[in-house]
Amino acid sequence: MKLAFAGGGTGGHLAPAVAILEELRIQGDNTPALFLTAGRSSGGMGDVFLQSRGVSISTAVISPRRWWTIPRALAKNYRGYRRSLRELRLDPPDLVVGLGGYVSVPSVLAARRLKIPVVLHEQNRVLGRANRFLSRSAIMVIGSFPFRSPAGGKKVRDGIGFPIRKPARESAPPDTAAGWGLKSDRFTILVLGGSRGARPVNLLIEKLLPLLKGREDSLQFIHCSGGDDVVMMEEAYRGAGVNASVFSGLDSIGWGYSLADMVVGRAGGATLSEIAYWGLPSILIPYPWAMDDHQLKNARYFESAGAALVYEQADLDERLLCESIDRLRGDRDELKRMADAARGLFVPGAAGRMVEIFRKIISNGSS
Repeated sequence: MKLAFAGGGTGGHLAPAVAILEELRIQGDNTPALFLTAGRSSGGMGDVFLQSRGVSISTAVISPRRWWTIPRALAKNYRGYRRSLRELRLDPPDLVVGLGGYVSVPSVLAARRLKIPVVLHEQNRVLGRANRFLSRSAIMVIGSFPFRSPAGGKKVRDGIGFPIRKPARESAPPDTAAGWGLKSDRFTILVLGGSRGARPVNLLIEKLLPLLKGREDSLQFIHCSGGDDVVMMEEAYRGAGVNASVFSGLDSIGWGYSLADMVVGRAGGATLSEIAYWGLPSILIPYPWAMDDHQLKNARYFESAGAALVYEQADLDERLLCESIDRLRGDRDELKRMADAARGLFVPGAAGRMVEIFRKIISNGSS
């Protein structure tokens, strides 16, 4: 099965595509895929991604609020559309999978122009703006979570689960914690800001650390800060006397999850699905500028299940975060209830189900 994936540029969008390719490899299908993205961010994506052919597509957000940027954005998207047409004609795939986000738009439209079947994947609790627009071009819209909005009358398979890539499923080898300078008897918090880190989350943790005085011997952090803030966060932890292992990002993110007792971070679809896979309690700080506020809707879904505490960024300061961490650390029963609730939200076998759907569409022209 020859697939082309449209969208990405960040790890969250690319992760399900990689998991699908891993599933195909398990089934004995090693056909390389085509990635039509805004730039190849390969960190943590594994060798199936690196062995695929990647093409950088020119794209831009079209924002009515910034009307003066529309002509340039349209021109960039048209260039991306023309490039996509050229690449898809060069080596036509059996199916194009739209991964969501504005980056996917030119390539999905090009696929429909060439009459190549299109399936859209929605990673979040609400159908995103790009997928709503593109749903008229798709045979099916597949959602990892139950949707909170319709898909323009198109056939929808929602709640199918999120395909988890291999680097996010693998536990840390026995000597990893010691190699990272972590202590086996300390409560470990994994801080995540998404595949590129999150400056507001980093600054919040920096302000939190002085409030942890007296807890230095019982608490430690694994912190994925993004490349720009590694030195800042290392100095912050060192200055507060709090043990931590700071990374720009973790290629083997599963190692971090397997060593953690709790997660503090954003609420993208990939992150939440990985949290559910590992069955971890979490404190979620949704990205406030996400399209359609999808991270807040994702987070509320986990909160309503009892799996997470949710704070909007504007409402959360270091004192409230400190109180929340202290309260959860001191209530093991509540931590277990949250962990069980998170685990209950994970839907196994998503990659296999998606591959099965793709095969039916390719062979029958429908699902």
